[in-house]
Amino acid sequence: MSNNYTVDDNSIASNPGNTELNKWVWFCHNKMFVSLLTLFLICSLLATMVIDVMYFLVTVIAVVMNLYYWVNKKEHFLSGDSNGGIVVDTYPTLIAVNTSLTKGYGHFPVVKIMKCTSLKNVSVGDRVPTVALYTASTNDDLAHWLDFNPIPLSYATNDAKTVKLAMQSYSNEQWEQLEKYLLELEKPYKPGLYQVDKEQSNWNEQLNDSLSILSSIELEGGGGRINLMKIVISVMVFIAILYGLKIFI
Repeated sequence: MSNNYTVDDNSIASNPGNTELNKWVWFCHNKMFVSLLTLFLICSLLATMVIDVMYFLVTVIAVVMNLYYWVNKKEHFLSGDSNGGIVVDTYPTLIAVNTSLTKGYGHFPVVKIMKCTSLKNVSVGDRVPTVALYTASTNDDLAHWLDFNPIPLSYATNDAKTVKLAMQSYSNEQWEQLEKYLLELEKPYKPGLYQVDKEQSNWNEQLNDSLSILSSIELEGGGGRINLMKIVISVMVFIAILYGLKIFI
């Protein structure tokens, strides 16, 4: 059993990513968020040293947030589930990935279409490896996960050998299944999480299923990530205002 801090050790990926995170590569694909998180840490340190020692608590929060963020990304690509994705659009770049959200019993197939604007030099039909973590419901009795978050492997590494090994881990059957599921979705494709193969899977047994199609607005909003970004920006603005008041008062 792996020793993870931000990923549930009780669930084991059928095809783990086993990829070491290259922080520089990750930064190149997530410049704005990583820069804001780093700037938050720097601003909190400066506020503690220049404005008031009471900002030490903010510094502690900033350190914890940075540590959690990087540990989570590291564990995502080491312990997450690796699945193949197909480029379905390039304006903007959209990647489709399929999986089963089953927790071990039953079959709950879905296709996730996600926007990957920083993924360059790709064409429609290109195949790309991804690594995903799964989101659980607060209802432990639910037979399936609520969602999964695939991220292109190229966001974590630029090592061609690692990417090749990941691609070799996907069977022809997996690719054929994804292509078949894509035929069920309406075009033009939009970011979202879509149930597929409903008649032949356990989706038809879910009378009051909690999983519906997640809208493109929900997915593009990024959920907790965007909320975290808003918090970081708000705290930095607050610190800047207090620093300005200290100068002029």
